[in-house]
Amino acid sequence: MAFSAFSSSCVYERTFDPKDKFSIQCVESHLPNIYVGTKQGSIHDLILLQTGSSSPSRAKERLARKLSSSAVSRIRLVPVYDRILALSNRSITALDMSSLEINQSFKKIPNVSQFEVRQQRDGRVELVLCCGNKKQLRVIVVQLDRWTILKEFSLVGEPLELAVQGACVCVGTSEQYLLCDVDTGQREALFYHGHNSQQLLVRSSGPGEFLLNGPGGLGLFVNVWGVCQRAPLQWPAGVLAACVCPPYALCLQGHELLLYSLLDQQCKQRLSVTGALGLTPTPDGALVFTDRAVLSLRPVPLEHQLQVLLQQDQLHEALLLLESEHGARLDPHGDLLRNVTCRAGFHHFYQESFEEATHLFTKGELDPRELLCLFPGLQSTLPADFHPHTDLLLPQSRAQELRGRWSREPDTLQRHLGFVSSFLGAVRTRRSAEQEQGQEQVDCALLWLHVHTANTEALLQLLARPHACALQTCEPVLIQHHRFFALGMLFESQGKHQEAIQSWVKLAEGQHTDPSCALSCSELLQHIVSRLGQLEDTEDLWTLAPWALHQDQETGVQIFTKRAAQTPLPPERVLALLQTYPQARINYLEFLTHNMSSKDSGHHTELALAYVSQCLQNQQDPASRGKLQLLLWESDCYHVSSVYERVVPTTLYMERAILLGRTGDHRGALKLLVEAGPDTAAAEEYCSRLSVHQGLQSTQSHMLELLHIYMSEGCSPAVLGLLKKYPHLLSGQRALHVLPESWSVQLLSDFLVGSTREAFHRSRMKTVEEALERARLHRHKAQWIQASSAVLRLDGRQACEECGKPVTRPGFVLTPPGGLLHLDCANDCATAPTSQGPELQA
Repeated sequence: MAFSAFSSSCVYERTFDPKDKFSIQCVESHLPNIYVGTKQGSIHDLILLQTGSSSPSRAKERLARKLSSSAVSRIRLVPVYDRILALSNRSITALDMSSLEINQSFKKIPNVSQFEVRQQRDGRVELVLCCGNKKQLRVIVVQLDRWTILKEFSLVGEPLELAVQGACVCVGTSEQYLLCDVDTGQREALFYHGHNSQQLLVRSSGPGEFLLNGPGGLGLFVNVWGVCQRAPLQWPAGVLAACVCPPYALCLQGHELLLYSLLDQQCKQRLSVTGALGLTPTPDGALVFTDRAVLSLRPVPLEHQLQVLLQQDQLHEALLLLESEHGARLDPHGDLLRNVTCRAGFHHFYQESFEEATHLFTKGELDPRELLCLFPGLQSTLPADFHPHTDLLLPQSRAQELRGRWSREPDTLQRHLGFVSSFLGAVRTRRSAEQEQGQEQVDCALLWLHVHTANTEALLQLLARPHACALQTCEPVLIQHHRFFALGMLFESQGKHQEAIQSWVKLAEGQHTDPSCALSCSELLQHIVSRLGQLEDTEDLWTLAPWALHQDQETGVQIFTKRAAQTPLPPERVLALLQTYPQARINYLEFLTHNMSSKDSGHHTELALAYVSQCLQNQQDPASRGKLQLLLWESDCYHVSSVYERVVPTTLYMERAILLGRTGDHRGALKLLVEAGPDTAAAEEYCSRLSVHQGLQSTQSHMLELLHIYMSEGCSPAVLGLLKKYPHLLSGQRALHVLPESWSVQLLSDFLVGSTREAFHRSRMKTVEEALERARLHRHKAQWIQASSAVLRLDGRQACEECGKPVTRPGFVLTPPGGLLHLDCANDCATAPTSQGPELQA
């Protein structure tokens, strides 16, 4: 079926008679009346007869009136006055629309070559005239029985044709087109046309727009600002007339009528009209006339036009038609537009124009399940109660052809699957929480697509985020294609943690193979441990944790050490589980003491004993001894006696010394280090460490004690080294009592200088501190005196800055900004008061 936008029918035809010189010159309509002007100077009133059937209406001649001996070149109607204005013999005559009687009281308007009616908003009627043989436009006001000249405008050329849109008049002269504003008189030249007077065309094409016959065979749409905002029409030469019947433009030649779409500027239909002379628009179409007949052009119903376009797969044109103003009236809710848009999307999908298909599917709000129906493998993801309409969107023959190509050409199938995957991903991104229709099917289809396109990264991302994949649908797909790592993630998302971890365990042990899993054994173990660490205190955790500990104790213990604070586990049960895993047990005890700040003496004692065992097993490892010594120094919670009994028979002298110091026997600790150590560094280090936790005087006492021990042991080099390194920690006066009198001043000069300098420094620093403290005290006293000297009258209107209640009692607090506080409020709030107010009578 050929596309047809307009249908033509003959509404009036004059019977041929050699004696009848009847010849139509112009036509104007005011339905159901059609007024015909002839070359013989007469006007005929035709009236359309409504047949009440689907057959075209016919017109019957009702009246005729002889106007003059010259041809009637133009007819315009003024229904507000019930008048016909007819141009004949270069003058305008007024006739009655009903009786065709000439209005004798209306004086003819002379010297007119063309004219148009301008209807004002206030009901006033004006005529814009082209004055014959003059380069001039004239505006006159028309009343019922007279007319008055309003304005005159000079032009650069003789006006031959014109059209009116409000205050703007478009004029065609012998050389160019002009725009003229009849209110302001402003004129603007548009362009030169290069036509003769017969080819000149100026027609109103809509609100604020004109249709002009431009140069080069172009039909140009120019608005009242002189701008072309619509693409031009490429029409043939020899155009006789044209008009606009949205969304089409009609162009008349001598033997053919061409219909152009205003939406894509393409010719849509050709109608043969032999001997056509002119074209006149009507409210419901147009009238074409020959010398003896009048034909009516009526638009084909839009539904029929769309049906033909869809049958011919002219989907782009159908969309343009639906998106036009007329299409919006036909489809107010947009259902038809969405269906056609989706059908166009399937057309591009068939042609592998995926970018355009995505745009159309999105614009048409396609239910993604309609797309899934095309793929046999994806039909299992659809519910039984889903009834697709794919046959209406993509012809069955094309769907079968697509499936045949997919079976023969795997690359074609992969391209289409890739498109569906990306489209469903975009749909899933746009989908809100309220749009749950088809959510499960979309996610199941995405999983199927990611598996079949080997897009492992997208598959894992899908399962790692919230999704609606159905276990019973997706599990067989993952097992069939050996995607066991993804299967574990699917189990985990469904709350089946034991099944998930068992799947990963079998993968780590080699029972399953997954070519898509890029994790090494250690990385897979770390992943399993991480997931176990997220489990709450359930039997699944206690059942699966031993496997991870057996694989690697340091990694497995992270199940218990890297848990969220919201899911703690009972430490005693964890320690019982770690009884056979010594390294994991030490790591967990470190976690309890350091990270969890446990104060349990059992935990600290067991950790210290474990460190002792490690040190004895590998005495060359400084890290273990460092951990043990740090624990012994820092912790206050372990049993000193239990640990001391363990280290007494060993060579861990520093540790024994630290434990002796814990009991308060610092002399014994220092003596042990001096006697057992290979050098004096250990004893000095012990004293330095004590200075961290104790004051200066205590540290000086320990250093002096060490000096005594060195002297008693006869370690003179150690004594000199101690004096040289620590003059700031040894009192010169007390040290000289310990040293032998035989030692010379020169030998002790460095120590004496350093000790004296340190004594002077401390004395002066103490003086400075005392001066600063006195200044602070004086400043505080001055502020107190200043605040106490102020008199405040409490009349019940002063409010407390903290509670807002009035201050009425004589005891209050004055803040630095000058506010008042109750004494109780001042104790509770964080405001630092300047002083306490004086005791005043309220």
